[in-house]
Order: sequence, then C-alpha cells, then structure tokens
Amino acid sequence: MEFYLYEIVMIFRFKYVAILLQNLRTTPLGFRSPRGHRCRRLDFYLGIGNIIYADEAWYEGGHTLWGLISACPNLEILMARVVRSVEGLDYPHLTHKALWKTVAAYLSKTLRRIELYGFWIRTDRLEMMLRYLTNLEACRIIGARKFDPHLDTYDDEEPKERLLGSLGTRVYFEDNWDYSEMSGWFDASTVEEFKAAKEKSQWPPFDSPPPYTLPFLHTLRVDRLDLQRLHQFSFPSLRHLDMTCLFENRLELCATYNHFPNSVTHLIYGGEHIPLAHLLRFFPQLTQLTVALELGDFPASDYETIAPHLHLEVVEVATWDYRYDPQLLIRDVLMAVRAEKLPSLQTIKLTPLREYTELPWREECDAWGIRLEQVIRPKPTFCGMSKRHQG
Repeated sequence: MEFYLYEIVMIFRFKYVAILLQNLRTTPLGFRSPRGHRCRRLDFYLGIGNIIYADEAWYEGGHTLWGLISACPNLEILMARVVRSVEGLDYPHLTHKALWKTVAAYLSKTLRRIELYGFWIRTDRLEMMLRYLTNLEACRIIGARKFDPHLDTYDDEEPKERLLGSLGTRVYFEDNWDYSEMSGWFDASTVEEFKAAKEKSQWPPFDSPPPYTLPFLHTLRVDRLDLQRLHQFSFPSLRHLDMTCLFENRLELCATYNHFPNSVTHLIYGGEHIPLAHLLRFFPQLTQLTVALELGDFPASDYETIAPHLHLEVVEVATWDYRYDPQLLIRDVLMAVRAEKLPSLQTIKLTPLREYTELPWREECDAWGIRLEQVIRPKPTFCGMSKRHQG
C-alpha cells in the first residue's frame, strides 16, 4: 500500500505543504528511493473557494512550488491553480522565472500534461520552457503575458514589482522577500533552497535550433498565444487549439506564414474579430469551432472566395458578456450554409450566461437539418477568473 500511496498527490491547504514536502523527500524503510520519486501526478490548489492562505508565502518559495517539483522528478501530470486569497479581481501572481527553469530541469523527460493557472509568465519564458518538454501531450497555461520586443529583453531578469489596475481596482505586486528572517513555515535548510533557486537557477543545456518539435502535443491552450512567434515550434499532432488573437497580433499575417498546423480539429477562438470565412480557410480540418464573443461583433464573410469546408460539424457561439449578441455571427454561419460551404454542419450551439428567450434562427436551422441548441454556461469554478478561462 505504501508503494502506491504517493502516486497521485492533491493538496488544497498551504499549511500542509511543509509536512508533505518532508514526506515526499523521505525514503521509507525497505525502499531505495524517496516517496516523491513514485509520484506521477501532482494537483496543487491554493486559495480555491473559501480556503485562504497567506499570499506573501508565494514569494518565499512559490518559484519552486515550495520544493514539490524537485521532490517529484518523475511527474507526468502537473496541475496547479494558485488564486490570490484577497477580494477583487484574480490577477496572476508575479512569478520568478526560476519556476520555469525548475520545470525544465526536473521534468523535461517525463511531463505529459501541464496545467497552470495564476502564474504570471511572459511568452518568451513559456517558449523556453516548452522546448524542453518533448513528451508533452497537453498544455494549458492561463496567465501568460506577451513578450514585447520594443520593451522587453529576451529572458531578462524578472521584475520585482508590478502595479495593475482594472475596473477601478488597483493591485500591487512586490517580490522583495527577506530570506534573513524566518517565516516559520519551513525549516532553515529548506528556506536556503528557496533562496538558492531564486538566485542561481539556470536553464538546462539546449543546443538544438528552431523549430522545436513537440511530437506528442495534441492540446494547447494559452490565454495569450503569441502567434508571430509560433513558427519557432512544430506541433505535428496538435488537434485542440485554444487561442486569443489581439489586434497587435494579426491572425491573417500569421496564417500567411503557415503558423497553424493542418492537424487542428477543435478550435476555441477569441480576441480580434475577423470574418468567419478566414477561420474556415486557416483550419481546413476543423470538426468543431467555438467562437468566444469578447470584443464585439464579427464582420460579415465573403464566401465566394473559399472552397467548401468539408469537415466542420459543430459551431459553438460562447458569450460571457451580456453586451455581445450572437445574432450576427449565427447569421454569418447560416450564410455559409446557404452558399453550400458547410456541407457537414450538424449543430449550432449557444452557450450564454442566461437563456435567450427568442431564437429567430430556429426555423431556418430546422429547414437545413441543423440542430440549434442552447446550454446555459455554469458559474465560474474559481472566483475572479475572466471569460472563457474560468473552467
């Protein structure tokens, strides 16, 4: 029983992290390796629901998940959601780049799935970490920030402070942890490890030039995917893609350089609103398309210039804001149906926050043999998470 006990570890309360770390580093009698070496999955949740913790603890050891990553060098699944336990919008934590170096150093050969929410990571560091994770199958990271070549230096030092403001809320982050004073959460030797990781961590050696191939990656979800840098990677098995495209990151330009794998069958798209016909042209193998109405209405499409899309079966129109009406987008989908551009379309699905009392498109959908359904979007699992990243 002892052999399997630590194969999957889930933790929800920060006060148990220190004792968990000690247990993972201990070698039981009759075994040759510490318990943590048998751990294959780590689920790490802080600040979820009403379980609060000391936010300042983040700056002492959050950059190594308080030693848990190095204690579990054979992890295949890492799922971590760290929510600030203060009222207001849930901004990602200011995260030292030692965390990404630690993941690359210890988990490069074993990690198959990584899901991170609440960790502030700039996209250049995300790219640097991903190139090591050659066995990765699924990647979901919410909290990414675009690398701006005019303002940022590639892989420079992390900022020690940041002031954010949104909707009248101002949040100040500061990483000035004083390791000379004991916090009481961990013993002195462990605190020294945290300090050393922040000061001395290095990227593992890496000599291969781009493009960096992740041969097994089938699911990629990053809230700020820097499309103009996507060409540095090759994802030959990618099927599920969730991306946000903002105005400074032109989707048409990226498509011109063949940044999107033809293997993508499921797309969740949000951000800059472009004609639906563009998405059909950029992703010819799509079977399911989810469009998030986040920034306004989609412009009408010209379907005369594109070939029929033979595979699309489901179009979902997702709304997180009452101000945005799905009517224009659904009208555009039906226009494609009339133009015989969507011969395989079976379902148009609406997922609003509250039920639409009138669905003026139902009669035409019935005439075309297309099912029109409505599913009310559930309330967010994690308070403060915005838009489609709440689930």
